Amino acid sequence: MVEDDHDFGEVVLEHLKRLGHIVKHANNAPQALSLIDAFAPDVVLVDIRLPIFDGNNIAGAVREHWTPRPRLIALTSMVDLVDTRLFDAWLEKPATVTAVSKALTDSFLSSATMDGAAWFDVEDTVP
Repeated sequence: MVEDDHDFGEVVLEHLKRLGHIVKHANNAPQALSLIDAFAPDVVLVDIRLPIFDGNNIAGAVREHWTPRPRLIALTSMVDLVDTRLFDAWLEKPATVTAVSKALTDSFLSSATMDGAAWFDVEDTVP
């Protein structure tokens, strides 16, 4: 997960760990790319507005340099900034941990085909 909002990131991180996911956290693009290289995740949750490089740059680098590549899910309050050609799915903040979990589950279910992208509508917020 690439998220520079510490509080939001911690809530999502802890919830995903409780669900049995192995989760690594980066605060910026260089950290994210290093973790992706070291751990080869199945899915990467990416905030769009980040220090140094934005989430679209991260997604572009992942698409260009990793094969097989992880599924890419944008998690952002700035949905209009998401380059939808680079992401497999996107969630709008504030997002519930349930919505994030659903996006991950749906991502795993569709990872065999890797076709199409999805928008996950989120109605309430992370507690």
